[in-house]
Amino acid sequence: MASRGSGKWALVEHRHHSRASRVYRFQILLPNGTSTGLTLKDPGEEMPLHDFLNHIRTELENVPMDGGERRGIDWSGDVYLEDLLDRKIDKKVQFSDFATKNTNILRLQDGEGFVRTFENMWDLTPPTELLQELPAEYSTESALADLVDNSLQALWSNDKKDRKLIRITIDQEKIVIFDTGRGMDGSDENSISKWGTIGSSNHRVFRAKGIGGEAPYLVPFFGMFGYGGTIASMHLGRRAIVSSKTKESRKVFTLHLSREALLEKSSSKLSWKTAGGIRDPSKEELTLSPHQSFTQVEIQGLNRYLGAAKLQRFLKDIYFPYIQYDEDNGSMNTRRLVQFEVNGVDLAEILENEVTITNLHSCAGPDFILDVTFSCTSTTSANSQAHARVKCVYFPIVKGKESIDSILEMLRENASGVKENFDKFSRVSIRRLGRLLPDARWGPLPFMEPKQSKGKKAELLKRCCKRVKCFVETDAGFHPTLSKTDLAQHDLFTKALRCLDGSSRSDSSVEDVNVDVHRVGRSLSCTQLEKQYHNWINNMHVKYDVEIDGGDNDHTVIINPSNKERLGISEDVEVIRVYTSVSRKGKTWKRGDHLKIQPGVVARMKSNFHSLKSIFYATLEYVVGEGLAGDICAQMNLFSRSIECSDNQGCLLEEGPDSMRLNIQESVSFPISMIDNDKCHTMEDDSWRQIRRKKKEKAPACIEILRNLQGNDLAIERGLPIEQVIMAGYKNPHEFIAVILPQPATTCSTSLLDKRYILKDDEIEMEMEINHLPGSKDHLRANRIYRKLKKPSSRDSINGLYIFQLSEVSSIFTKSGVYQFIFSVRCKDSSIIKHETEITVRPNSNTRCWQLSSVADCSADNAVVDIRLGIPVRCLAARSHDLYGNGIPFLDVHKAVITILDGDDFLAQVEDIEVELSSDSLTLNIRDFLFKTSKLDIIRPKYEAMLKISLSDNEFSHPCPCKVMPGFPSTINMDMSLAWEKNLTPGEVIDDALLEVFDHCGNHVEEGTELIVRIIGLSFVDKHGPVRKVNSEGFVDLRGLLRVINGFGSQACLKIFRHKKEIFARTFQIAIRNLKAVKVPQSCQAGTLLENIIFEVSDSDGLIDESIHGPLHTLSIRSNELKLVEGAQYAFERGRCIVSHVPVPREPGRVTFVAYHTHFSDLETTIQIPVYTLDLVPVKGENESEPICSYPTSSGSSQNTIPPSQLVLSQSNSLAANIMGKFSDEIREIDAEICSQEVLIKAFDSRKRALENDIVDLQDEISHTAGSASGAKELTRHKIEENVGTAAAVLCSRQWFRDDVVGIVALLGTVADRKMSMMLSVYLGEDNMLAVVCKTLAAANYFEKYDADGSVDVHFGIHQEAANLGVPIRKRFPIICLDAIRPYTGGLHLHTKQKPLALPFPHSKGFKGFAVNMINLSPESLKISTKNGYGLRETLFYRLFGELQVYETRDDMWQAIPHLKNGAVSLDGGIIKGDGLLILGYSDPEVTFPVVPRAALDVEEDDSEYVCTRIKTMHAQMDVVKTLENRIKAAEEQRQKLVMERNEKKRKFDEISEVLSQPSGSGDHQLYQ
Repeated sequence: MASRGSGKWALVEHRHHSRASRVYRFQILLPNGTSTGLTLKDPGEEMPLHDFLNHIRTELENVPMDGGERRGIDWSGDVYLEDLLDRKIDKKVQFSDFATKNTNILRLQDGEGFVRTFENMWDLTPPTELLQELPAEYSTESALADLVDNSLQALWSNDKKDRKLIRITIDQEKIVIFDTGRGMDGSDENSISKWGTIGSSNHRVFRAKGIGGEAPYLVPFFGMFGYGGTIASMHLGRRAIVSSKTKESRKVFTLHLSREALLEKSSSKLSWKTAGGIRDPSKEELTLSPHQSFTQVEIQGLNRYLGAAKLQRFLKDIYFPYIQYDEDNGSMNTRRLVQFEVNGVDLAEILENEVTITNLHSCAGPDFILDVTFSCTSTTSANSQAHARVKCVYFPIVKGKESIDSILEMLRENASGVKENFDKFSRVSIRRLGRLLPDARWGPLPFMEPKQSKGKKAELLKRCCKRVKCFVETDAGFHPTLSKTDLAQHDLFTKALRCLDGSSRSDSSVEDVNVDVHRVGRSLSCTQLEKQYHNWINNMHVKYDVEIDGGDNDHTVIINPSNKERLGISEDVEVIRVYTSVSRKGKTWKRGDHLKIQPGVVARMKSNFHSLKSIFYATLEYVVGEGLAGDICAQMNLFSRSIECSDNQGCLLEEGPDSMRLNIQESVSFPISMIDNDKCHTMEDDSWRQIRRKKKEKAPACIEILRNLQGNDLAIERGLPIEQVIMAGYKNPHEFIAVILPQPATTCSTSLLDKRYILKDDEIEMEMEINHLPGSKDHLRANRIYRKLKKPSSRDSINGLYIFQLSEVSSIFTKSGVYQFIFSVRCKDSSIIKHETEITVRPNSNTRCWQLSSVADCSADNAVVDIRLGIPVRCLAARSHDLYGNGIPFLDVHKAVITILDGDDFLAQVEDIEVELSSDSLTLNIRDFLFKTSKLDIIRPKYEAMLKISLSDNEFSHPCPCKVMPGFPSTINMDMSLAWEKNLTPGEVIDDALLEVFDHCGNHVEEGTELIVRIIGLSFVDKHGPVRKVNSEGFVDLRGLLRVINGFGSQACLKIFRHKKEIFARTFQIAIRNLKAVKVPQSCQAGTLLENIIFEVSDSDGLIDESIHGPLHTLSIRSNELKLVEGAQYAFERGRCIVSHVPVPREPGRVTFVAYHTHFSDLETTIQIPVYTLDLVPVKGENESEPICSYPTSSGSSQNTIPPSQLVLSQSNSLAANIMGKFSDEIREIDAEICSQEVLIKAFDSRKRALENDIVDLQDEISHTAGSASGAKELTRHKIEENVGTAAAVLCSRQWFRDDVVGIVALLGTVADRKMSMMLSVYLGEDNMLAVVCKTLAAANYFEKYDADGSVDVHFGIHQEAANLGVPIRKRFPIICLDAIRPYTGGLHLHTKQKPLALPFPHSKGFKGFAVNMINLSPESLKISTKNGYGLRETLFYRLFGELQVYETRDDMWQAIPHLKNGAVSLDGGIIKGDGLLILGYSDPEVTFPVVPRAALDVEEDDSEYVCTRIKTMHAQMDVVKTLENRIKAAEEQRQKLVMERNEKKRKFDEISEVLSQPSGSGDHQLYQ
């Protein structure tokens, strides 16, 4: 950048000479107070001003301007540009005058005026990641110190001849911080915007230069985080203006910060822009900085004001080495590295700060100094090396007083806010790079603590070690906290410093830190460090500790006093000496001396220290010193009794059971040094008596309560009422003001307040107590409603007022009775002064209202009276009270009329009711009356009405709310049409069974009334049992809930009971149906088939019932002769069923079979058919025309049969023909039977295939539906029901879930995949999977009870339900009670719906999760909780699984064994239970957790009953298929036997045929053979 004398235009430092593409960036400051950016690429060497202005106008049009209305720019006038050297550009813009590296700032002028501030001039947008590092805690002092840090760092780079000044000006409105550092301008490298941009400070790059060097490491490269400017200034105030100038720039650049503006611009885009400006430097600024570079930060709208004196002491402590540097060995003078000023005061002249006071009281002897180097190679450490100087300074005891106590006294006098005492005094303070870390007030470092041992030397060393303070100087290798008030506690070097003792450290995290300790150039080991430190302590004690003169020889020794804190001695002091006199300054101070103690002396009053503000008069009682005679006396105190205390309130030397005891009571202790400082003098008796007389005259004598008539000088707002009797509701007083008057004063109850007589003593507290006594003054029943203790205050220039604000008390003067106002004070001589005032409050009859109750004691507040029709009201208690609940007595009344109203509508009334009054006349009891009305449906369903009482003395009560309930169920209406009765059929569901229930007055009964429905010949479709409730319209709705189960032609019955009383009964006739066979043959041949037998079902009119149709209507045949057709079912179609074929037995006779409806067995018909066979008939001659055989008319007729003796056996041909015919007939019979079996097999197979197709369709349907949680649970429920004889099966089959019975373990959770379900179910085992879960032990006890001999009562509970099912429970079963489980009490992940347990993640390979968290709970299960609010996961599943871990493979599980707590499972079959217990082998559990994707858990579960029905249907069809398979197998076997028999017959037939085919003779012989 050119110098001031250069002809160049821009304030830039370098020029860009590259031949590459040139980009010029400009910041244009506009005359309307805004600014805009402009970027030009390769604009050439020059550009006419008009074209340049056009570029600016185009940029303004493209970029919308923020804010409100602004004046326009006069582009048509005299428009020109100015650079920062005030050079005018009015013709051409020469680009050679501007740099390409930096942003060039130009001002545009239009002749309309000049502005100094420009909006959005500076961009302060920070890096996003730095916003996450902002300090969480930031105090006003820390913020101010951050700004001073910036100033100190800025001027540290000044030349030696340049002035180094930091000047701070503070008042109530603003803070101004001025420094003469190098300053800032508008260039990119040194832009003022970096001051306000988080993370862009130039000082951060110098951080590494602060590591190493020589102590005290005065290199103020404090920059750590880069947010000291903006964050600190906005913490201090609402607005900030930063002004800065460099040596090279002629102008002062300004940056304007506003908290509101920054907050408005803090959007998600994090674009922070703020206003700025350019101005000329002021004369004062150039005077303060002769080298003409500076920075000034002005903060306005302060959030908190720091007093100038406090700020001076604070900054002097923080930057003490930079203000006064005393360690220059080459010079004996103190050097001033930086000049600090606060409000014109040079901080080098401040002596009241803690560091200066501490240095003044340090020992003149040598200090114990260690040089420590810390090095670390760990990757977790931010730096690899750090250095520290540890300087231990001895603070001796001087004239019997600890120097540290003297330091603390001076700090208290200076109001420094130090709350430490000798024992809790900070023994370590730390500076980093010379800057004090104010919160680093550590206890002693380990090497400073003496080892525990006994003996006088050890006690002496222990005491002397407490006189050492360690000052630690560190370099930049140590990391501070974000607010730079302490060292970062988690930094390795900080931990190593805390463990500094040269030996093994207790913190294992710093084992990688190497600590090298040197003293005077020599390395020290642990033993050497300890030895040299103890030697230094002993030397300092011998040379510099100064004892004081002890008390007189006659003293009392108290060993281990119990009241050490009250005595003001350290906890380690085991012995004290109590003197009655002490010699000091050539004078003996003895017990009983009267003392006059000057202001400024620090006194210990009870447990607190107080600096006396006025002269204190006291009587010396005892002198107490620490230790035994001859020991180092740490301190000696004078115990004195105030002149205002009585003798019995002072110190008492009492003899205890084991040793003497000093009971201090109200005495005050003073350090003996006040005698040395001439702050204490003895008094003559006359002077003492005179002071006592004056004190007595001013002593409290009485308490007076100020009322409004005395408040001419006071603004008493609604004080204590003047009247003694008031009405309830009197305006609540806002405040009471009381004063204490001395003896000379007179009461001011009737006169104006005399301010002269008001006692003013800040140490006297007054207590006010307000009691309420209901009724008479019965103090035993008094209720305290307020109690407060107050100190005196002032108002309207009147002091000594005790003001009790009653804004927090709201019940005064509302309840009738007596209010007591008791004011009391305890004087310093322990006497108590009291003042008591009573106010009587009467009930307010102007606000009279009524209250009713259905009990004699009407104590409840406006309880709604419940009345039920048909039940007498035994007692209705009425009470009259005012607005505040105070009872108003009734007059003498005898009768009452009670009316019930609904608005203006009359509902019911009872007249001439006898009444009686209570003994106190406050309660009116109306007894034994009864209401009747039929109009309650008007006020249904809430039954809310108003009850009004009219009394004989013309007193009318206000209507009171009541509830008039209908009577109990009395009559039931059921609209049953004749057509409906005739059409009842077995299996039919009744769709219109609606019962209308009335009470005895004709009102519908109330909703929820329970009735017992008993049914015969009917069954409930649902599983809710016989107890049914009346709905909101007064009906018991049984529509679609009753199924007819009795057969055709029978009856069904419906009865309604309330408790055990029958109130309704109705009998129904079930329709009559007949089954008959059509086209049955009169007889049939044995071995043949009965074909196409038609059966019809007809009604009572003989018409075919076409409703007998569908899969539920089939025909079965039962017969002893027709075994092959039993079990077969034939479908009805529109009332008809066709049996295609029935095989007839081979034996003649009579066949009887019964055809019946499969499901309604009472619908049957019996059929008998004669069966005949073919027999041989006589053989005629050749010329006879009669047939060889014929069919007889009856199988029993044998009149035409030829006996054997008449057969023609002589003819071989005839015999052969007979034999061949017989074989042929037998073969035909067998063929017929084979055919019959094949037909039967075909029918069975056809039926089987149809059922199998239906089963496949059902499986697909169930599989699709079971994808939901309800479907999957139904599959699991069915598996549970198959475990016959278990409690779980009974619960699922009978739905026997009662109150507080949650369910079965297997049904209370789901998992996401099948492997997980298998392994978790195997881990739990069948008993746990089928365990019953209850909420309470009471619910568990309902499952079973026991006989006197301890055996289970099988007629109770679940055993009774199991007996009803016919499957008694023969084994034990577990029940889990949720309330009895010790729940998981850790955290939960509440951001997910499942709310898994927050268990520690093991970080093991293959870890899938904790089993307890892999159980998914449905929305209903998530709502289940115990009485203490714990859910199923925290109780049930944590009890079953604990912290069971789930892994992918067995190998992963084995590797994780060291991390297991409650075992583990792997998805490939591995199980570890507890310590060392492995489960081997393989098995598939029958009952597993339902497998449901987690997304399906939120779906509404409406399909469970449907899935259950379809599953049962599928299993019924599978049973039929098995039956058909068995019958097909039997038919196949029978057919095979018939085939073998036929083949044998055929073989013999063929053999006979072959014989007959041989020549005559041999064939006959062979045939006879």
